[in-house]
Amino acid sequence: MQIILQDQENVDLGKNKVGEIVEEELILLDYLKPLERFNLKNNYYAIGLMSGTSLDGLDIAYVNIKQNSSDPQDISVQLINFDIVEYPQTLKAKILKSFKEEFDSRFMCSLNFEIAHFYAQSVNDFIAKYNLDKAKVDFVATHGQTIYHLIDPSENEVKSTLQLGDISVLAQQVGITTIGDFRPADMANGGQGAPLVPMPDWLLLKKPNTIRLLQNIGGMGNVTVVKEDINEIFAFDTGPGNILIDLAMQKFYNQGYDKDAKVALSGQVNKALLEKLIQKDTDYLNIKPPKSTGRERYSIEYLNDVLVGFENIPHQDVVSTLTQYTAYSIYHAYTNYVLTNDTKAEIYVSGGGANNIYLMNALKEYFKPLDIPVNQSNVLNINIDAKEAIAFAVLGYLTLQKLPGNVPNATGAKKFSILGKIALV
Repeated sequence: MQIILQDQENVDLGKNKVGEIVEEELILLDYLKPLERFNLKNNYYAIGLMSGTSLDGLDIAYVNIKQNSSDPQDISVQLINFDIVEYPQTLKAKILKSFKEEFDSRFMCSLNFEIAHFYAQSVNDFIAKYNLDKAKVDFVATHGQTIYHLIDPSENEVKSTLQLGDISVLAQQVGITTIGDFRPADMANGGQGAPLVPMPDWLLLKKPNTIRLLQNIGGMGNVTVVKEDINEIFAFDTGPGNILIDLAMQKFYNQGYDKDAKVALSGQVNKALLEKLIQKDTDYLNIKPPKSTGRERYSIEYLNDVLVGFENIPHQDVVSTLTQYTAYSIYHAYTNYVLTNDTKAEIYVSGGGANNIYLMNALKEYFKPLDIPVNQSNVLNINIDAKEAIAFAVLGYLTLQKLPGNVPNATGAKKFSILGKIALV
């Protein structure tokens, strides 16, 4: 058996250097030179990429990951540079079309590569903007663009997930080893493939004798309940994050989101509409963790159904009420599935929702009677917008170290799993 590796001579995989017969798999690993350097380092420079269901842009984080001891899980991470690159409107429209299932195989084939081209161009521009030495960037880790997350399949379907943005295309166009497609391994072991940030959260932010509730508010809301013992950590999607707010802003104002919460602040909560939102979402609210959800649930059709009978209320009141509901869904999740009477807890919010002053104030009002502080994750030296991109850089590091990236208590998987695929250059 022979294999031809780029820039290397033909290698006889039947024998080692002294002619002894060995396992082909072991010899193949011996000759995969691009991977060797990852096993010898304790200081990594990486680029993490994240794009969520809200489609507010591609988050790009350049980080330094340092091993603090001989334990590869004992790490610290420093954010060096960060940018958010907006999706081109034509590409965004295609992705939105794919959410509606109005596509064919040819469309999906092209979209997979088109997203990768956009990612690659964005990374190359980022590297040029900050004058980074590409040779010193060890790897790129990408979440990809979720198109569908199927956790409740019908009789003729299987549980599955699909993120587009081919990692081989990205790796070749950037010229840096790329790691991606993190979710399938967890799902293959019985998990929901989400959320995946709990492992990075635990590695970086655990605190003795304190429960830290790390709430991300992107398109969806998700919380990681961080305790000192990893076997006690769990996470789940709390419900809609910005998704319904953004859909309302697009529907009524032709805007992508409620910038600076100006619309929500100009309106008031409609109690009847809030009650309808709660009742309509009861089936998800009452599911015990682990659980996850996505845009396939909280769609424009979902919003339109909620608004039946409320066509005549001011549009700003709709936005205020939807924002209030996101805060309520988080409060409901915590009080039903996380907090006990003697819980000493701290809440830290990241993601686009952390910039929404109306939403942050609503959360503070809900948790004030429980004497639980609510802060942006900035107070932990975690950039509120960069947190998930940083997390996927850490997941890429764990993959290279052959360490698990999921937390079974969070995803429902049967076991800890090494996540992702690696595209070498």
